[in-house]
Amino acid sequence: MLQQLVKKQLLVWSAAAVMSVTVPAAANTDNPFALQSEALLAQNSKLLQQFWQQQVTTGNVKKPDGVSLFYAYHQPEHAKATVVIVTGRTEAIAKYQELFYEFGRLGYAVLGYDHRGQGQSARLLKDRQIGHVERFDHYVEDLHFILSKFSAQLPDKKMLLAHSMGGAVASAYLAKYPEVFKAAALSAPMHAPNTELMFGAKDGCYLQQALGWTCPDCYAGFADSPYQDSAFAGNIYSHSTVRYQRFRTLFREQPELQLGGPSWQWLGQACDIAEQMPDIAAQIKVPVKIVQAGADSAVRPEAQDLFCKNLGSYCADGAVLRIENARHEILFEADQYRTPALTDILRFYQQQLTL
Repeated sequence: MLQQLVKKQLLVWSAAAVMSVTVPAAANTDNPFALQSEALLAQNSKLLQQFWQQQVTTGNVKKPDGVSLFYAYHQPEHAKATVVIVTGRTEAIAKYQELFYEFGRLGYAVLGYDHRGQGQSARLLKDRQIGHVERFDHYVEDLHFILSKFSAQLPDKKMLLAHSMGGAVASAYLAKYPEVFKAAALSAPMHAPNTELMFGAKDGCYLQQALGWTCPDCYAGFADSPYQDSAFAGNIYSHSTVRYQRFRTLFREQPELQLGGPSWQWLGQACDIAEQMPDIAAQIKVPVKIVQAGADSAVRPEAQDLFCKNLGSYCADGAVLRIENARHEILFEADQYRTPALTDILRFYQQQLTL
């Protein structure tokens, strides 16, 4: 089945069925990779959808435990390396169309997937809206399974790009499987979630320890919290109206992508993995670029600083790259935050490829 999909994709490319997406006329010192602006994204929105439909191969693969995982990959001609994207909680890989296009244009193959329990992968509870996982290590093994299915057909030099919860998954993966990736970039990684209720960032973790055992697969907090199509005003994720609205429109048009609040079990696992992060960092022997959002209220930035410290010489540049005033979703932020962050990541990848 996979070989047939690959042959089908190669036929599409060989037939030159490549639609044109407008990009900046030339790179400049502030934007050396000619990354797409918000204005161009608004102009190219429908063309990017066509790119996703025509040049990105998608499907599902089933793990031995019966969980089906949704995947997506794009392989441009003469790709120099592969970027593997690991998304955050509540996200779907379809949200990353802009990044798939930009990495492909720069000569990278791109592979991504939806975590179990979200996106178009198998949901784990009768109530599809509850974000749930039995063990955090399941996320790590899902990533390894996806790589085992596609590594042979994608360029061997592999770079990791992970966001938020995906950053925690990626960190645990790098510690467990040190030989797979040449380098990793982590965008606002969830090295510790912000679960503040009244007194401190660990409030939710303490509450989970006290009450979570009563109903592990119920919404954390016992209050129903399905997906909310929240307005742009007052959001904690991005300053970019066009990128924020594009993601909301996608989830509105494809309601199967929607996910609500986490279960008590998910919260307990997130809190547990946060406690393990110092030890995980000490085991990693791969260069890691950590990009920190200066106005992040979804995860705890101080945990990223500690993670970098525990990485030692493997923390790129010896410190996190802090993007002042950026909100949590740096990869979907306004140009003034996204462009320098992604430029630094791309330079980091280039540097690692030459080593």
